[in-house]
Amino acid sequence: LHSLDADGARAEQELKALNRVKEVRHPFVLSMDRIEVVGGELVIVMELADRSLHDALQECLSAGLIGIPRDTLLRYMRDAADGLDHMNEKHNLQHLDIKPRNLFLVGDRVKVGDFGLVKHLERSGLSGVLGGVTPLYAPPETFTGAISGRSDQYSLAICYQELLTGQRPFNGKNARQLAQQHINEPPELRALPEAERPVVARALSKDPAKRFPNCLAFLRALYNARTAGAPEVVQSQSGPRPKTMADTMEDILLEQMPPEVLDIVDDQEINLGSKPDIG
Repeated sequence: LHSLDADGARAEQELKALNRVKEVRHPFVLSMDRIEVVGGELVIVMELADRSLHDALQECLSAGLIGIPRDTLLRYMRDAADGLDHMNEKHNLQHLDIKPRNLFLVGDRVKVGDFGLVKHLERSGLSGVLGGVTPLYAPPETFTGAISGRSDQYSLAICYQELLTGQRPFNGKNARQLAQQHINEPPELRALPEAERPVVARALSKDPAKRFPNCLAFLRALYNARTAGAPEVVQSQSGPRPKTMADTMEDILLEQMPPEVLDIVDDQEINLGSKPDIG
């Protein structure tokens, strides 16, 4: 802290961001025990996670899979979406650095962590964001200077495709190419199941207003875009079997979703509080 080099500027930025997020309390947001300055160094004491979704992907690739099995991945993404929506809707915060390495597994649940770029949508401008943003996952508005309440949804959609298929929708070789692709070029979605492509394409809209109302709405649409009759991919694991998507998606509060989201449910009749039809 307080040094004149780039590390000092990054530490100052991180401290400001952490002060914005330290009051957030949510089961899917990695908790911070305390923030201290020790000998001029910024020290963050956080909840200890088991591993990240990047680590989980590498394990699946090593086992011969193309990515994390869909049923498992949707449960993970649902947790992350819930945490991000809480940050946005209750605290008006955008994470701005959502990527597999910042989505952490604690037991069999995912928690969002690493809040060094968090911005308050009313109190902060874009200043300082580009110094630490990860271009592979950055929404176009981080390059044009207009952060929105739907910026994290864009990054989450890229994470979903990468973790499911091992391929990202943009393949630029450097930050300049990636920025150009995010701002101007359509995403490459052919690696995804056909039914999911329009859902991910909407979450990756260049205009934030055209994305889903929130991250849970995006996940709900993905869940209902499943291919009818598709065989379930089961990965080997020890211990009890995790909950199914039907178990974990049923507590998404549909009454809080705008009518436009419910139009995506493929004309299925869904009763509030009932278990989704998985037939």
